This record gives sequence, structure tokens and C-alpha cells, in this order.
Amino acid sequence: MSFRRIVTGSFGLAAFSVSLLAMMGPGCGDESATEGEEQDVVPEGAQTPFDLAGLCDQNITRHAAVRAQELAEGVVRWQCGDRPGVDGPMGESDGRGQEYCEYHAISNGKAVTTFAEVDPSKKLYCYFTSVYMDVSVGDSRDKYLATELSKKENFGVPFDATLVRMDGQFNSRGAATTLVVDAMGVETDKNEDRQAACYLASVKYPDKAEKLKKLCRGVDLSKKSAWDKVAKLGAKVPKKTDAAYDQFKDLTACMTVDRLEHGGVDWRMSDPHISQVVVRANQECGCTYNALPDALEGFFQGTWSSKDALPPGCRRAKVGGQDYQQLTICEVPDSERGDLEINADYSENLLAFCNDRFGKDIVMTAPLRAVENAGSCTKSEGAFCSEFTKTAAK
Repeated sequence: MSFRRIVTGSFGLAAFSVSLLAMMGPGCGDESATEGEEQDVVPEGAQTPFDLAGLCDQNITRHAAVRAQELAEGVVRWQCGDRPGVDGPMGESDGRGQEYCEYHAISNGKAVTTFAEVDPSKKLYCYFTSVYMDVSVGDSRDKYLATELSKKENFGVPFDATLVRMDGQFNSRGAATTLVVDAMGVETDKNEDRQAACYLASVKYPDKAEKLKKLCRGVDLSKKSAWDKVAKLGAKVPKKTDAAYDQFKDLTACMTVDRLEHGGVDWRMSDPHISQVVVRANQECGCTYNALPDALEGFFQGTWSSKDALPPGCRRAKVGGQDYQQLTICEVPDSERGDLEINADYSENLLAFCNDRFGKDIVMTAPLRAVENAGSCTKSEGAFCSEFTKTAAK
């Protein structure tokens, strides 16, 4: 599958009004098979909806530790670091970070990609930015932040202004707004619901897993003839009163990522998880969201344990004498720096080192509650909404 994010429709949405957001229609057309056909469902990204259910299950498990915080505070959280295989040479659009967070190895105020480029007389850092690609028009903001980063409390040497904001068009405020808008407009899909039920049954009944996979993978389960075969093996779409209902709803909400109007990417950490929370909040709780404001220069950086902390060895950049939540500086210890020179995996790819060493522990926070339309979260029935709406804007 492609590792490039779809960027169509990423721009101009930051100025959307509440009324225009409300007018956005549902996601792209039904991808189910034509009448009478069962083997005709292959969404973009994962090869089949059954495969997508597996990817989403992994993503949901990965975020289990922050679920309570997300529900209580009305936020969405995911790791800054990319999944394996995403990082690449600097200059490629997929080489600087795919999760609304980009990273560089920094030596003497400049980006370096190999250990041979590191200035032996200067400290080596891993630098993480979540400043939106479209944070401002022109370069005045970049120059200001670069001047701040050049100060002693940050890097202490002149800093390259081209590294201040993110580079990928998909790492923009407009792209994030598009994703939220599309998630509010997506509709339920019978085949997708049944694929999720089939996947959960394959996990619950391991002795039937291969048979269920064969009956479901690439098959249009909206057809009664196809679904009946699966139901006989124990697959069931849970009711609201069933213990598995909440798990099922998380899974189906995440799976909508492949049906968003302007495209989501299912293997990413951010897209499926944002979709999961927004879809459930919108469809079950009635919550609606406005565009991300200009005042928000990027999603916040924290850790899995706290949105206000950073991993050991890392600190927030100081901007105007204050902690700036969209820029993180992590110093590479001398003991690790010496090992990098002879490390076959990292000596020629310092981006991968920064991703693995610090990126997996730096966690992004999107403040959904801050762009929630006051009074829109009108429903509090069920386990998800009862928790998610407790601190909703009135």
C-alpha cells in the first residue's frame, strides 16, 4: 500500500463557519459490491474491510492507556513517532513525520541525516515540531521562532528557519479540519459493521478464525447469503445491552477512516484514532465541531502518562521565555552518540533514530473540546457518551 497521505481538499477549511460545517454531506459513495456480487469490496488502504478491522483493533489497543483521559477531557491522543517503514531521507514528503508531528536530527542548528554530517564539537539533538505547515502566510513567523530557537536556552546557535514548521501538506491545520469535518459527515455501512463483527468473532473463537477470515475477507457481508454463513459460526452485531457493544463501536468508528470524503490513511496513528473519537462523539452524543482556530499553531506534545510532561532527556523550547507546546528538543546522551557511529541501522538514518528513540514516547494531543460547538453534545446515554459529555461545553 502507498505511504503517501491523500492531501486533496486540505486547504482553505480553517475558515469554515459553524453553519458551513453543518452543511457538509456524508462521505464518499458506497463501496459495497453490485447487486448479486459478494467478492467486490476493496477499500483504499487496507486490502479489505476485514483487514482494516485488524489494523483498527491494533490501533485501539495501542491507545487503551489514554482512553480514560480522552473521554474525561474531550481530547484525542496519539504518538508523534511514525510506524516502521515510514521514515525516509530528508526532502521526501514522507521523511519528516506523518502524524501532525515532524522530526529532525540537529547538529549546530542544522538538520543532519547521517552521523558523518554531525559536528563532533557540538551537541546532537532530536527536534520535534508540530507547528502546522499552514500556520501563517509568509516567513515572518518562521524567522521569529528560529530566532527564539537560536537562543541559549534552546539550541544556542543560529537555527535553520526552514525547520520551524512542518513540511508536509498533510500536516496542516486545514488537513486536520478536513479530517474532523469528514468524520462528522460519514455514515454507517452495513458491510463494514458485519466485517467488524466477523473480525471480533475470529478473535473470540480462535479455532474458527481461519474459516471466518475466508468467509469474510473481500466478501460483501451486506448480502444476506454471505452474512448467514458467518453468523452460523458465531459472528454477531452486538446490541447496546451487550458487553461487546462498546468495543464494537470503537472498531466500526475507526474503520470509517477509509471512507472519509477527502481520504484518510488507515495505517497511520492519527487518522484512524481521530476518526474513531469524532465519529462516536458525533453519531452517538450529537457533538459537532468548528474549524481549528488560527490561535492553535499545532497540536500539543506530551507523553502517554501526561499531556503536560515530556520523555526523559527532552524539554520544551522556550518562546518568549515561555514553554512552547509545539516544539520539543531532546538531547542525545554522549554515551548513545558514540554508539550511533557504528550502528548499522542508525548511522545512515538519524531520522529513524529520532523516531525510535524519542518519537514513540512523544504523544500528540488534539483539543477537541476547544473546538466543540457549545451545547451540541446533547446525548449522554451509553458508556461512551456518559463519560465523554461530562465536561462538554454547555
